[in-house]
Amino acid sequence: MPAALQGTFHSYCPIRRLGQGAFGEVSLASVLETGELVALKRIHIRNTSGIPDVVVREIKALQSVSHPNVVKLLDVFPKGQALYLVQEYCTTDLAALLRCTHAPPPERIAKGLILQLCRGLEALHAEGIMHRDVKPSNTLLSAASGTIKLADCGLARPHDGGERPAYTHAVATRWYRAPELLYGARSYGPAVDVWALGLIFAELLGLAPLVPGDNDIDQLGRVIATFGSMEPAWPGVQALPDWGKITFPDCEAVPLRELLPGASAPALAFLDRFLRYDPAQRIPPREAVAHEYLACALPAPADEAELADWVRGVLAGAEAAAEVQRARARCGGQLPAAPQPQQPSQQHSHQHEHYGHGAELQLAACFGGLPLV
Repeated sequence: MPAALQGTFHSYCPIRRLGQGAFGEVSLASVLETGELVALKRIHIRNTSGIPDVVVREIKALQSVSHPNVVKLLDVFPKGQALYLVQEYCTTDLAALLRCTHAPPPERIAKGLILQLCRGLEALHAEGIMHRDVKPSNTLLSAASGTIKLADCGLARPHDGGERPAYTHAVATRWYRAPELLYGARSYGPAVDVWALGLIFAELLGLAPLVPGDNDIDQLGRVIATFGSMEPAWPGVQALPDWGKITFPDCEAVPLRELLPGASAPALAFLDRFLRYDPAQRIPPREAVAHEYLACALPAPADEAELADWVRGVLAGAEAAAEVQRARARCGGQLPAAPQPQQPSQQHSHQHEHYGHGAELQLAACFGGLPLV
């Protein structure tokens, strides 16, 4: 850990608040000695319960993994009745970027993003860590480096590949929740992250969530209506705790080419490896990184420089649209309507503090004079 980041609250200069969560708030700050921008997460410590479990899990997970595609924990220190986590600052997140664009990113961009995410997930799984909340708003991007990073490990749990303890099934944001979790599984493995990563890739290919359920039952129904009945594709599904509590009509899977008509055949074949009902059949991240679609098929995945250009371009487009809106407001609405970014049918659910996502941070990066780091 750099010496400049081994200090106290007085080592940092808060700039602005980025967000508020269940356990505290997140602010943009700079390191006094270097001027480096960081995210400063303040966690309120209650006298009766101490440090929240999700915070302890996040600290342990981030301390055990050092990888370019996993957000870095730079410092941890107490101050009064609060605990501060210092993490690297990223310009925005994937959810915010997808809300700001009118068309799916080019295939090179989508491949570059999913390759980096596979690498980050591979690093977590190699250390025996399940993330358990992989989603677009937990994938942060830097407009300077073109790096995408998995973040918010508050639901992370260790997993050594041996006998599985009983976990809670109430993890992962609903739209990205694996089928075994929807059926109440208490014993599961890292494949829950693979399912979520597949749905992120589908969102990159189609610019909309693939199965945006309104509640848990609706989510399960949408999954079955999209990917077909779970029997006989998934041996053992009948043993899951909530199997049979509600029944759905038998149905065939909708072909991926119909769900994502603009995607290439190789992209859909790669996506299929993630979205398998049987967790044992989902592609592990280490195999995904070496898969021919990413390793040798054309177009090649975008490198970090190209990804950085794409991020800056999307943010610049959002800035231009906002400037038209401001001009219309100044002129009493007489100017032509500004282009509007396409919105998902439902906002992403957020359960924890985030510091690289949402309209507030996007506007701060675009219009607040902050460096695009």
